Order: sequence, then C-alpha cells, then structure tokens
Amino acid sequence: MKPSQFSKKTTLTIVGIASVIVMLGIVLVTVMVNARLESLEQNIRLTIADQESTLVAIAEITARNGADVVTESVIKDCTTAERGEFDDLLGRLNSGLSRTELVTLERLFGRCGSFYAERKAIMVARLSREIEVYTAYVAQLSAIRNEDLLVSFKVERWEALATEERKQSQLFAELVALQDQIISTLLSGKSTASPEMQEILQQARETQETLLVANKQTGTIRAELISL
Repeated sequence: MKPSQFSKKTTLTIVGIASVIVMLGIVLVTVMVNARLESLEQNIRLTIADQESTLVAIAEITARNGADVVTESVIKDCTTAERGEFDDLLGRLNSGLSRTELVTLERLFGRCGSFYAERKAIMVARLSREIEVYTAYVAQLSAIRNEDLLVSFKVERWEALATEERKQSQLFAELVALQDQIISTLLSGKSTASPEMQEILQQARETQETLLVANKQTGTIRAELISL
C-alpha cells in the first residue's frame, strides 16, 4: 500500500471514530438531559400536588369563615364575655335597646364588630396568594412539557374561586360598616322608622342578598374543585 493511500485510510478511520464519539456524546447528553427533565417534571408534579392540598385546606377553612393557625395568631377576638354580650345586644338590636344598651353595644362594637370580617379578609388573601404560587408551579410544568396545562390543573377555576371569595369578604366588610352606622344613627336619636335608618336598612338588605348570591356562586365553584 502506498504511503498516500495509508495516510488517507488512517484519516478516514480517525474521522469515523471521531464521528462515532461525537454521536455517542450527543446521545449521552440527550439521555442525561431527558433524565433530568423527567426528574424535574416529577418533582414539580409532587410540588403541585402538595400545593393543591394546601389550597383545598385553605378553601375549606375559608368556606366556613374559619381561620388557620397563622390567621388566628394575627387576628384576635374580644374576650369570651365581651363576645357573648356583644352577640346578645346585636341580636336584640331590631327589638329595640335602651340608650345604655346602645352605648354598651357601640363600645363592644369597636372590640368585637369587625373580627369575623377581618379574619375572612386575611384568609381570602392567603387563598389568593397560594393560588398564585400554584399557578407559577403549573406554568413551570407547562414549560417543561411544552404544552398549556392551566386548564387541566383548573387554574382558572381556582382563580375564579378567589375572585368570589374576595367579593364575599368585601360584602362582609360592608355589612360591618352598615351595622356601625345603624348603631350610631340610633344613638343620635333617630328611630328605626326615620328616613336615615330606612336607607341604611335597605342598603343592609341589598348587601345581604348580594352576599347570598356570592356565597352560592362560591359554593358551586368550590364543589368543582374539591371532592367531598
């Protein structure tokens, strides 16, 4: 064999070996990348499942106007004795209270009146925040899978639930403000039949009706998301 032919054959052999090595390297990298993506996808799916459990727990607590440990540590109710007296006076408000009782009710209102509305507001804020986290995780999984998974993970329905809960929270706050107005108006000497009182009472009735509708809508969405 001539030297030139040997050199050419050697070169082709080296090129061939190099090509095989490159191809093996590409395959190895692809396998490693796919393995990492599969591992990442699995971890994100587990994270999403955990986050969904958190959402369910908060949604159920919020539905019954309760509070978790974090919220209870932030929002404190008035004392048991004050709560009992406040609820009693508030329950008898429509029946007519003496001025002394109205003064007591107004004093207790500052300590007890907004407790449930404030607690509801914090729980709704927590729910909204956890839904944002949930949405971010689903977006990550969508990027890995290269497909839109927002619908399959019911992200829009969770966001709709948060929207309805925020409506309820706002309506609760409005009712509290109206109760305060009723007490103040009665203390000013106005009767329940006065135009001022009738206007406030009408607003309260309308707010309660709107709240009932919002509560029903919230319950419908919640039933879609939470298996009972």
